[in-house]
Amino acid sequence: MRKLALKKLKNSDLSFFKAHFSGHQQSKQKGFNLDARVMQGEGFFPALKSLLEPLPKKAAHVDLVFFGPGLAPAHSLARKVKIDAKNLRLNGELVHDPEDEPNRYGQFAEGDFAVMEFGGDALPDSVKVVLVAAGNPLDAGLYKVFSKMLPSADDSMAALGEDALQAAIEEAQPVAQHPIRNWLDPVLLEEIGSGDAKAIARVNKLLPRQGISPEAFKSTKEAAARNGQLGEELLKHYLESDAPHGVASHEWTSQINAISPYDFSLTMATGELRHADAKSTSGPFSTRLYLSTAEVRHALGSGVPYDIYRLYNVTEEAAQMRVARDVKARLQAVMESLANVPDGVNVDSLSFEPGYFDFEPVEVQIALPADE
Repeated sequence: MRKLALKKLKNSDLSFFKAHFSGHQQSKQKGFNLDARVMQGEGFFPALKSLLEPLPKKAAHVDLVFFGPGLAPAHSLARKVKIDAKNLRLNGELVHDPEDEPNRYGQFAEGDFAVMEFGGDALPDSVKVVLVAAGNPLDAGLYKVFSKMLPSADDSMAALGEDALQAAIEEAQPVAQHPIRNWLDPVLLEEIGSGDAKAIARVNKLLPRQGISPEAFKSTKEAAARNGQLGEELLKHYLESDAPHGVASHEWTSQINAISPYDFSLTMATGELRHADAKSTSGPFSTRLYLSTAEVRHALGSGVPYDIYRLYNVTEEAAQMRVARDVKARLQAVMESLANVPDGVNVDSLSFEPGYFDFEPVEVQIALPADE
């Protein structure tokens, strides 16, 4: 899950910028205040303060990148997330206007917004910020939407869900070149890499006339393929473990035949033969999964039970998994529909909401040993 937050800038936050610091000489603060409830909340950094305490100056170094206001491009800096007088702050040296962008940061006022994305696991190691100023015409729509999200004068910072951010972008409709439009959900990019028509249509709506560059599209396809490979590797590890999966032996078929309509051939402890297909995503369980028509035909016509192993939240070392057993019955209606397409038309791949299949409720945790 992405660590996204919406922050309303206070006067004390503005002193992070050299253009405002001279007007706040009574304050020694040079940074953004970070709400500890957000920063240590679910999905962020629950042990943040305890991990910062023993570090030099109680600080973790981060790569900081500012975008905006308006169409202002990336401005990369090195700063810190630290404990400062018992508070959490993003701070360090004053942020100066870039030499070729005088008054870039001087146009901010109290009540403007910062959309922030924090990278890192236990501790933050990067912070990406899109600055939204009421005084910049290109930020006007976003400012209006964000003002509804943090309406009180006392509101300072709140966690921002991915769906809420995308909804805000769609409502505000900033110009195609606005940097906020480049903050696409990695799962959405994964779906694009898999050729998902709905995902492609959504991105074309979010990024009209801009879309995704050929280089970026190539990267999304490679990332989708990598997730598939990781999922198969993790499933192999699971099948070789002592977990109660009921599999006596297995063959990793897709490593022998790259166009096999299933990934694994399983011989169960009962002697039964089953075919298993690993469907993997770096996103949550609800992310759509994809079956080729060849896989559907095999599931219906092979006479061998065809199981879908859904691996989600996939990383290099771990995943969660649920299984749908013998999906033949659910795919029969699909094949009947495909039989009605006109002559000369082929449907090569289909996407499914996971809820279409009867996945077992049991969630299996898979993790590679540290030495792997």
